[in-house]
Amino acid sequence: MNRFLVAVVICISAFGLMSTSALAAEHTNPPVDEIKQKVADVAREKGIPPEILKAIAANESNYKQFDEDGTPHVSPDGGIGIMQVTPDNVSMDVDVEQLKTDLDYNIEMGAQVLLNKWELDFLPTINDHDKSVLEDWYFALAAYNGLSKANDPNENPGETYQEKIYERMENAALLDADHFAFPEFDIRYEDNNEKMFFPPDKERYETSTVTPSQQMYEKGDIVYINDKEGYANSREGSIHGEATKLWPYTPLKVTSNPVETADAADDYAYYQLEGVDVRGYVASAYLNPGSEKLMFNDPMDDNRAAALAFVSMNGYATGYPNGDFGSSDLLKREHVAVMLDSILSLDAPDSYEIQAADAESINQYRASLRKAEYNGLLGGGGKLRPKEYFTRAQMAQVMSKAFDSYYEKPDSMHSFEDADKIWNLEEVNRMYHNDVTIADPFRPNEDITRSQFALFIYRTMVDVVAE
Repeated sequence: MNRFLVAVVICISAFGLMSTSALAAEHTNPPVDEIKQKVADVAREKGIPPEILKAIAANESNYKQFDEDGTPHVSPDGGIGIMQVTPDNVSMDVDVEQLKTDLDYNIEMGAQVLLNKWELDFLPTINDHDKSVLEDWYFALAAYNGLSKANDPNENPGETYQEKIYERMENAALLDADHFAFPEFDIRYEDNNEKMFFPPDKERYETSTVTPSQQMYEKGDIVYINDKEGYANSREGSIHGEATKLWPYTPLKVTSNPVETADAADDYAYYQLEGVDVRGYVASAYLNPGSEKLMFNDPMDDNRAAALAFVSMNGYATGYPNGDFGSSDLLKREHVAVMLDSILSLDAPDSYEIQAADAESINQYRASLRKAEYNGLLGGGGKLRPKEYFTRAQMAQVMSKAFDSYYEKPDSMHSFEDADKIWNLEEVNRMYHNDVTIADPFRPNEDITRSQFALFIYRTMVDVVAE
């Protein structure tokens, strides 16, 4: 071959190799947190729980659009890119080259494929077919991968595509292990056809778990800390900042869009939240949707806010029309009777009449006071004294009996500084031992406030991990 021609061929070949190398170098995956943010943003835009779309991307490609050599991630069965969209298996027009080279386009198409499956009218619905509920996507997820026997939970229990997606959410989105519970489905097949067939009399199923997305909150939304672990960490300044423990039921306001982590093994996000004193980032897995009814004007601190939210949420006590709880207002004995009745559903025979000597003065809260007296919670001194304020010693006496099953029996007696002033030392010691109140001196004759009593109720009924 002519030397000049050989040189030209070599140069062309070298240029071709350089072009391929340059092209490969251009096709690199962005950082994982950026990819997850893109997936989550598309999910929210389309009304899909981000937990679900991220679980699909993680399961399909481990959040990768391109392989290590820079070429598009394409599976042997033709699935392309991060969402493994297979052009031959989707009922919409797609640009194959763009699916390979455009991460944003691939995510968009994957989300649209899932939405199309959600809207299939021959699939059974789960619960109320609510897009914000994770369980309700069960059959759409199965259809995303294919309605074949491989995804039939009766044929392949624990091995189907949709079960793997839910398992991913349990682990990576920090839901509890084995959280999701689905009923047995009636799935059939016609002769010589391995595609799932759903009988018309089985159009809807209900699940024993109903799990709203924890990653669709917006700025201004009210959330509260759930009680899955007894606390949640609020991280100051950034998602890696110094942690402060927040009690379950602490109400908070969302102040930022969610922030994704850089770990491909995690599908939860962080929200910046604001409480009474705290302002920090909390993982989405610890947040439940709340409302303005949980936020009072006068909670004093975030722990007290958690207690007020707890009693309000459960209907044990309410605030005032102006938005205050009356945190500093002294608590009356008649109000104690009402709260105990609400919490414990006190009972008394219809024939029982109030025995207290001051019965004639009792009007407004008579029903609750009657039941409290019958159950031996108030009136031990022969009078109910409904308008009198409730002291700390009385609190220990009443709560020790009312919530007997909640408390451990102390194996020792604490030496209170003011023990000589405490007339019911055993009951007070029980409160101290069970962390209902650990004040020392105890101050037995001091009147308690409405928010203090809410805090004592909270510490009795809610498991809190100590700081």
